[in-house]
Amino acid sequence: MRPILRLAATSSMAAIVSLAAPHMAGAQAACAPAGRASVSTVSNPDNILSRRVTLHGRDVSLRDALDRLAAAAHIRVSYSAELLDLSRAVCLEYESVPVSAVLADLIAQAPVRPVVLGADQIVLTPAPAQNVAQEPVPILKSVGQLDRVVVTGSTIGAAQRSLPVALDVVSGQQLAERAVGSLSGALDGVVPGLWLWEQSPLSLLARYGSIRGASSFGVSYPKVYVDGIEVANSLLVTHLDPESVSRIEVIRGPQGAALYGADAISGVMNIITRQEGIEGGAPRASLRSEGGTTASDYSNSVLSQSHALSLRTGSNARSARLGMTLTTLGAFIPGASSQQLTANGGVRFVRSRGVLNGTFRFFAQDARTPASPLLAGLDLWSADAYRQAGILRNDVFPPGPGEYGDSITRQRLDSLSRLVVLDSSDRQSVRQFTVGANGLYAQSDRWTHSAVVGVDGYRLHSASILDGAFPSALDSALRAATGDALRTTMRVSSVGQFGNPDRTAATVTVGAEHSYVRDETVTRNPFAEFDPAGGPPRREIVETRSNAGAIGQVSASFHEALFVSGGLRVERNTGLAGVGEIATLPMLGVSAVHSFNIGTIKLRAAYGKGIRPPQTSSRAGTLMGLHGNLEPEEQSGIEAGADFFIGKFAALHATRFDQRASGLIQPVSVYSVAPADSMPHYRRIAYELQNVGEITNRGWELAGAVTGGPWSLAATFSQVDSRVRRLAARYTGDLRPGDRMLEVPAKTLGVNAGYNLGRLSMSWRVSRASDWINYNRLALLSAFASEKNDIGLFVGPQLRSYWKTYDGVTRIGGRIGYSFSRGMTFTLDGENLLNEQRGEPDNITVLPGRTLSAGLRLRF
Repeated sequence: MRPILRLAATSSMAAIVSLAAPHMAGAQAACAPAGRASVSTVSNPDNILSRRVTLHGRDVSLRDALDRLAAAAHIRVSYSAELLDLSRAVCLEYESVPVSAVLADLIAQAPVRPVVLGADQIVLTPAPAQNVAQEPVPILKSVGQLDRVVVTGSTIGAAQRSLPVALDVVSGQQLAERAVGSLSGALDGVVPGLWLWEQSPLSLLARYGSIRGASSFGVSYPKVYVDGIEVANSLLVTHLDPESVSRIEVIRGPQGAALYGADAISGVMNIITRQEGIEGGAPRASLRSEGGTTASDYSNSVLSQSHALSLRTGSNARSARLGMTLTTLGAFIPGASSQQLTANGGVRFVRSRGVLNGTFRFFAQDARTPASPLLAGLDLWSADAYRQAGILRNDVFPPGPGEYGDSITRQRLDSLSRLVVLDSSDRQSVRQFTVGANGLYAQSDRWTHSAVVGVDGYRLHSASILDGAFPSALDSALRAATGDALRTTMRVSSVGQFGNPDRTAATVTVGAEHSYVRDETVTRNPFAEFDPAGGPPRREIVETRSNAGAIGQVSASFHEALFVSGGLRVERNTGLAGVGEIATLPMLGVSAVHSFNIGTIKLRAAYGKGIRPPQTSSRAGTLMGLHGNLEPEEQSGIEAGADFFIGKFAALHATRFDQRASGLIQPVSVYSVAPADSMPHYRRIAYELQNVGEITNRGWELAGAVTGGPWSLAATFSQVDSRVRRLAARYTGDLRPGDRMLEVPAKTLGVNAGYNLGRLSMSWRVSRASDWINYNRLALLSAFASEKNDIGLFVGPQLRSYWKTYDGVTRIGGRIGYSFSRGMTFTLDGENLLNEQRGEPDNITVLPGRTLSAGLRLRF
């Protein structure tokens, strides 16, 4: 069999070379129309290499190019993703050209050779060792790819070479090697300038400590998309299924707002899912099962489990995928538990002129959240305490009408020395879904069109968080709040490409987008009967917003070395009602690329401006209906940086940013006095949303990576100075000009290392955030629980006395894998190996301790 296969490979390669010889000189470099119709070919009509195809498109990924070639020629092209740099940008300018000529162009730089099998299949197999001596490391491990096609920052995808902004790409392979399921584990220490606080299993909402500083209080976040579909609430995207993710693309700062519109003042994150079949030896099914124990200072070691199933079918040109993951964690603090279920899937159809992708995801989490063990001894009342005192009847909290105990009297309620209700409901839950499609159509060698349509929604129960002085809302009216939202996204765009990239070329983008969102928040107040100041027992808030935007962008390139970009988005956003519904969001950028003997350097600079309406789905879902007379949040500024690449195996990146944010919104604690004859012993802290003023965000971002043989090493470092520049006239909170923004780490760093040789694979990761200011929440609650302290000590400037400087937190994790056979791998994982359980981002949050687990993965 091997001699036959070798003979087939030799003959097919010779045929490709002979057929392609007149075209290989400069065919890909110029990307200009060439008269291919006169090419001579082998006369045998049954030879699939001589079939003629017509393909057009610039900055097409190698993967799409190969799949479109297969669709145009009605053949199968099989390949392994481990042998090809599938994200590399290529040019398709072929008019009635033999398959051999196109294929020779596409794989000229790849360590593969074509083998013709049967009447309709070409397999790209590893080339002989002597032909790849200059490529000792698989291209997939390359650490710097200027020619990689990225979607974020372009409406149809473009080579990263031309982008003037810093854009980071985290591949699905990186996520799988590190075995991370949380978004914080995927991005912290990997994307410089971005930091998420470690996700507690009992929390349903992500908390961003920094995205180049602060863009709000407690609700800083990038605008998040899944396959181009905007999610209704960015803070609910907390976990990922590594098996389903192709890559995560991240733009930090407001430079992406010109394309993505309002709410992108911090940046943009696009999660792109995997869409491939079983060509090239990919498995049809993957089954993973892991189990282990989690240490805790407050409970015995508890069981943690994770089980996943993934199914794939079809070819690279027509495929379908389905995956499911179930994760559970026991009581790492007494009475706690958490369960998560993820389901995702997609379909892909490829034709000679375009690609159509369909996607869906579903995420469900349920968590039982008891009172924190750190609050033991404080005179604070929870739902259980009220039941035990006989104030509430049944096991429902908050109660409905008529559910108070018959024996309860106003005197008994007033006799309680303290009625501080913590917003830590017994049960929290969230349900999310995304469903939609995106497509691309290459009309000609100049024009390409794309479209996205989708729906994203969620339902949230009892997951309110407030980044105020107290760890959660002390106002009982916020208990058991339920929020839900539904967002639709529709976007179309057309890109025209003119000129010759080898000399002077221009790209013109025009597009339109419309989104509609409906938010509903329902809150109940169990003490409305006894506390007239608390408002009605049930409150419903329904908001609808729409956003219609027109996009225009022009990019010019000169000799593939100098790139100039300018864009403007004009949108009408009903969320800006009262402050001007029309917003203009500009972007300007320039980049220059120059190659040396030892590598390539890219210099870049960009300016951008973004805006966030006072009412957003993320804020409504987080603050559960709190409102105020607010101005929108805005951020604008510049970034400048340099990227240096040494071959494909080393890269250095440096970025300086200087941004100014205004109108940032903070929940400010205020004292709400209940009438003397209603609840004299109930000291009530409420929250009011207020604009703070103007903030400056400045700093540096550094990143570097190197690979050699089976080893890989990457590191990041960020320094951020986020400060109050001036205060708004009506602001009554505890910040003052010159103060550092609360909860923003001054320094973050990360180190990721990997080793992969033969059957053995290992990965290690270290991430650290240090030097931030936050409230000393334990001291604050202890003081609040004392009857000797006046309530005025816990509002406004008096809260400054409870500020605390946190030194930092370090996370260390790793994975070891050993393959017993092609389809069976044994894994050992360790998370939080330093057993850090407190101190992130404050001294009242409790996280699971050291987690050790073992697992088995089967692929077949």
